[in-house]
Amino acid sequence: MDAIISSISSLFHTNDVLFHRALDGIDREHLMQRPHDGSNPLIWIAGHAMTSRGSLTKMIGEDVENPWLELFKRGATIDSNISYPEIQEIVSSWEGITEKLMARLKLLTEEELSKPSAFPVPTGDKTQRGAIVFLNYHETYHVGQMAYLRKWLGYSQLVG
Repeated sequence: MDAIISSISSLFHTNDVLFHRALDGIDREHLMQRPHDGSNPLIWIAGHAMTSRGSLTKMIGEDVENPWLELFKRGATIDSNISYPEIQEIVSSWEGITEKLMARLKLLTEEELSKPSAFPVPTGDKTQRGAIVFLNYHETYHVGQMAYLRKWLGYSQLVG
């Protein structure tokens, strides 16, 4: 396995553990709560992280279902009237995507990793490898938001 992808794979695993911890024991009412009108609720951030992980998995050549891509896309309207899926549906989808992502990362070749990225990567490495690294950063950012909201809602911290 490529050395960079090996390191990133470990970080995806860490995010998987933290994603699950961030949602553990949180009721639906709290999942929908926002610090203010301009921010995202925990359920939206979890859905966004899941659909982003799904898009990455698809980008690297694994077929995955990503049923709520439009609902959780960047810039989507956040509204209390929107009927979000149950959190267990999001978690279940995350788990299926994660299984495929982790298996596919192990199989990526140098040729595949060196191809130009399928989207404009906002960092120096414009290859598929660079896109994977950036999307791990993106996911980690959102897992951090989930940790913050969990604590803001009065639940236990994720680590420590």
